[in-house]
Amino acid sequence: MDAKTVIETIGGAAGDSGLFDALFLAGSFGKGSADQWSDVDLVGLAPPDRHPAIAAWWRAWIESQEPLIYFKVLNRGGMLINAITAGWLRLDLNLPGDGKLGNRPQDGVKPLHDPADIHAGLVPSLPEHRPDREQIESMVLEFLRVMGLTPVGLGRQEYVTMVMGTGLLRDMLSQLMQEELPIPDRGGILHLSRLLPPEDMKILLGLPYPGPEPESLVAAQLAIARIFLPRARALLERIGGTWPAQFEAAVRAHLGVTLKRTEESLWPIA
Repeated sequence: MDAKTVIETIGGAAGDSGLFDALFLAGSFGKGSADQWSDVDLVGLAPPDRHPAIAAWWRAWIESQEPLIYFKVLNRGGMLINAITAGWLRLDLNLPGDGKLGNRPQDGVKPLHDPADIHAGLVPSLPEHRPDREQIESMVLEFLRVMGLTPVGLGRQEYVTMVMGTGLLRDMLSQLMQEELPIPDRGGILHLSRLLPPEDMKILLGLPYPGPEPESLVAAQLAIARIFLPRARALLERIGGTWPAQFEAAVRAHLGVTLKRTEESLWPIA
């Protein structure tokens, strides 16, 4: 069984089951941007009292096509079912708790079983994404807080923890880059190189990825800070956000003393 077979047959099977009000193809296949590595994302609409029966039916239907090696049901205000077949076909079925498609647009989903023509009532597409001011302000505070913990990790010789902290800083830089994009639906993390512009991917790939050595960890964290902080400051200025100047100055002074470096050498001063 492959993704093409599932997409071609699951709509009819869902309709015959009598359990679904509607079933839509979402994710990269729903948007027409799938590649050979894409999973099959489905959104099923039905009242919550039918969700357990749908989960049982879904498992049985997959197993009738190919052996399952993974099947997990998650209850998150609805039901999300993750499945993987023996041929490593990944299938996700999302059953929203309110039985609705939410703000999904027509160009983000394809109807597989839609007797009430719900798809026709969706907006054609979503508006361009605008950076979330509060989210970015919160991200900057968290970035500075993690940077301020560097002397703690060094003092306790918690170098493995510092490796994880460096990863957090790098992830926040990636999130900042994505927040700048006008794309309304950025999708999953596993196609970052297709999402970000080449110059941003070059920046991320060029960052140090240190092991648990003190000097390389400090160098990596400062390298990330020199990119993240000026870029975040410029974005907040553009969208009318508030820069935590006092907190930044305190973190800079703290690191200057504890790392025995001049404040100017840490990251650019606005």
